[in-house]
Formats: sequence, C-alpha cells, structure tokens
Amino acid sequence: MPPSAGRCAGVQAPTLDGEELARIEELAALGELRAAVAGALAELATEQRDAVRLRVVEELDYAAVAGRLGISEQAARARVSRGLRSLAAALDGLGPAEVTP
Repeated sequence: MPPSAGRCAGVQAPTLDGEELARIEELAALGELRAAVAGALAELATEQRDAVRLRVVEELDYAAVAGRLGISEQAARARVSRGLRSLAAALDGLGPAEVTP
C-alpha cells in the first residue's frame, strides 16, 4: 500500500528506535550473505562441497569426515581446505561494510 493510502486509512507506521532499525538492517544483510554463501557453495566441486558440509555444518572431525566420504584423513583435510579457500575467494567482495550496517 502506498504511504499516502496508509495515511488516508488512518494507519500509522510504527516508530522504530535506533536499535530496532539496526537489527532490521542487520537481518536484511544476513539474508544477502546467506544467498551469496549458498551460491558459492553450489559452485564448489561436489567432493569439496560434501567435505565442507560435513566439517563445518555437521561439525564432524576430520577422521569422521574421511570415514563418511571413504577417503583418507589427509584427503579430507585437503578437500575441506580447498573448499574453504574457494568459498573465501568467491565471497571476497562481501566485506564487513557490505554485510553489516
């Protein structure tokens, strides 16, 4: 509804204090970051994406990651490392100034 329509209907916009407004802006930026991370993850090689997911999201140790993927622990470490480096490079432009208000 356009702002003038709200006034005509007698609807008042809520008044937000600085803290509430900052929180809304923070949450909006998190949505952008979440979308960027999801896109960057989708671009990873399947082997790297699986290793990063197990290590970072599921918080498994490297031995468990290796066991789940059927690879050596050294290979699991390498896949996670390469995946995280690729993610960091893909998200390089999203610095704190673009993520937070």
